[in-house]
Amino acid sequence: MQNVILSLLIDFTMVLLLVVTILYCRKLNQRIRVLQDSRSELAEIIREFNESTERATQSIAEIHEASRRISENIQHKIDKANYLVADLEAAIGRGSRAVEGVDIATATGTSTARPRARAAAEPASATSTRPVRPRSRAEQDVLDALKNRGE
Repeated sequence: MQNVILSLLIDFTMVLLLVVTILYCRKLNQRIRVLQDSRSELAEIIREFNESTERATQSIAEIHEASRRISENIQHKIDKANYLVADLEAAIGRGSRAVEGVDIATATGTSTARPRARAAAEPASATSTRPVRPRSRAEQDVLDALKNRGE
């Protein structure tokens, strides 16, 4: 009888340990599933991050190319402006020399022969039929300065 009780006690202990083991395995299985789900989510996040990085790299290259083109365009406009400044300075220099010649001629009471020679060299019809081109603001300012200086 004692053997039977002892055998039953050992069997009951074994059943209890098996139930605890089954419950522990079930809980462990749930945690493994959560970990696997998290792993797939992490893989998705890494894939999206990689795509975002590639798009950012492409955008940076496009911005770099656009800034290069803009820089070239600005440099072209700066070169053109420098050319126009030099041209305008030369025109102002010629205008100043012409004004000085007019001032000298009016101060001495003599007239210059150059304008008459040019007028005589050109036929009257050429001066009257020449199309009048619109003057730039710089040309108009120079002409105004010459007129004001002569008055």
